[in-house]
Amino acid sequence: MSTLTIIDVGHGNAAVLSDAGKVVVVDTAGKTHLQRFLDQADLTQIDLVIISHTDADHLAGLINLLSNPKYLIKKLIINPDSIKGSALWEDVRYLIDDQIRRKQLELEHGISSCSVYQWCKVTEDLFLEVVSPSPAMALSGAGQILPRDGRKLTSNSVSIVLRVLFKNEPVALLTGDMDRIALDQIIGHSVKISAKYLVFPHHGGLPGEGTAESFTTDLLGAVRPESIIFSNGRLKFNNPNPEIIDASVRLIPAINILCTQLSKTCCENQLARDDYQPKMYSAGSDGSLFCAGTVEIDMGTLKINGDAASAHRSFVSGLPNSLCGKRA
Repeated sequence: MSTLTIIDVGHGNAAVLSDAGKVVVVDTAGKTHLQRFLDQADLTQIDLVIISHTDADHLAGLINLLSNPKYLIKKLIINPDSIKGSALWEDVRYLIDDQIRRKQLELEHGISSCSVYQWCKVTEDLFLEVVSPSPAMALSGAGQILPRDGRKLTSNSVSIVLRVLFKNEPVALLTGDMDRIALDQIIGHSVKISAKYLVFPHHGGLPGEGTAESFTTDLLGAVRPESIIFSNGRLKFNNPNPEIIDASVRLIPAINILCTQLSKTCCENQLARDDYQPKMYSAGSDGSLFCAGTVEIDMGTLKINGDAASAHRSFVSGLPNSLCGKRA
């Protein structure tokens, strides 16, 4: 089976694509969440790791993979970030450099849209499109002013944004923490980003510039998804923002909304989940923090696998203050 799995990692992002024996990881979240998912799935050889940007909740888990000989990573895609001064980013750069010198890892950087890289064709059926950052954004880099725009790019602005296609059908848009600047570049250059599933940027948090409503309206107008997935944590930031949910429902009333973990806005008090337990590793399983939990999509049928979807619909419909339950 060919799958795209959005892992419940709490506040962060990690996705795993699997097709015809090839494995691709997009973002590595924090702590050991990705590692625990890979171990449960018995995945130790990873053909490609793509890091959208250098924030810890997208990058930190890479340390566990690079420093553990159990895992074989063939190729790493990551763009430089000259403004990131964290100890984590320093450690990651050291580990990457060390593995390249020992010929244990292949690295590619300077990634932008308008280019088709060899690694984009994962298998005969699975293809990855880079839709952001634009060449001008990639050449500028985080901390610089975007030419003829005047706005300063952040690490979020230059997130590598990917559209996943399977047998030429757009399955999902993986957005990292793309912001208003990135979205304006995509729309302004008429880049196609339509997809059935949208993994919403920044875990459903505010876009950094402009209003949440206008950002959501413009993003969904370009993607036209049937489902939105928020890779959020219950214990941090209380995402997704209600304004984003409201704008999504106004634009696409039948939109299917899935949060990996239960937002405090939907349910202030923690609930004991005796209705369902995720079959794959989900960070929220401990303490019943999950809502949809880890979401596995069959790329062949474009449907969510197993009974997770129906269990999620049943659960949120029983929450009196659920942001999405009335339409689930």
